[in-house]
Amino acid sequence: PYSINRGLSIPQRFDDYGSQTKDREVASVDNSDIWYWLGRPPEEVYGKFFRGLMPRQVYLDKVHAFSRENNLLQDRNPYNAVHLRSFEGKCGHNDLDLCCPKLTHTQEILMERGGSIIDPLFVANDGQCAEDVLRSYANATDTVIMGYDRPCDGTECAVLDFELCVRSEVFVGNLKSSGDMNIREWRMARYGISGWKSVLSRQAEAFEVEKRSKFMTRYVVGHWRFRPDCDTIGPQRRDRQPCV
Repeated sequence: PYSINRGLSIPQRFDDYGSQTKDREVASVDNSDIWYWLGRPPEEVYGKFFRGLMPRQVYLDKVHAFSRENNLLQDRNPYNAVHLRSFEGKCGHNDLDLCCPKLTHTQEILMERGGSIIDPLFVANDGQCAEDVLRSYANATDTVIMGYDRPCDGTECAVLDFELCVRSEVFVGNLKSSGDMNIREWRMARYGISGWKSVLSRQAEAFEVEKRSKFMTRYVVGHWRFRPDCDTIGPQRRDRQPCV
């Protein structure tokens, strides 16, 4: 469903390869060594990638039509978005309160991040959250739009929901979701929306990563744990844990 701009130039880092292997007969290479030797792309490469990863025009046309019909206009009538995701009832280890938050909890987060609860709220969801959670949105007196409700099929439905989340003022998701991670990075790459406005975790570790990096994707492993920075740890720690 996406088209990819492959015109990227990614510098590689092999500076330490020679010194680390000159006295050894290398029979195998661990993934952590590959991560370190190749190095990580600079921030701008992540930006180029996410700016170049765009939904196909047929999907963009559907998003534009839906936005006009529901008055979800990014420039003239801002709205917020939340992605409800229970992961088949197993949210995982990260921020359980952000998997299927009720409306009142989502509103607390929106106000915490400078959003307005008066603005419309777009709710992307796969229907797996508990009934009382879904009812808290469906029965709201404020303007709540329960996902893209026009005809769509499978992956197309997810792409349309995601694109509507990308354009929101404040987005509430979860760090365990790779889709939510992409939404955050798209928002930053395409519209310059700061990580503070894309809430995937409220843990101190997430805030620390945001302080030193624009794009969080490279730091995440297993959807809930952060890789350490190769530039700040020594070889012994790299033996135990992959770094980026």
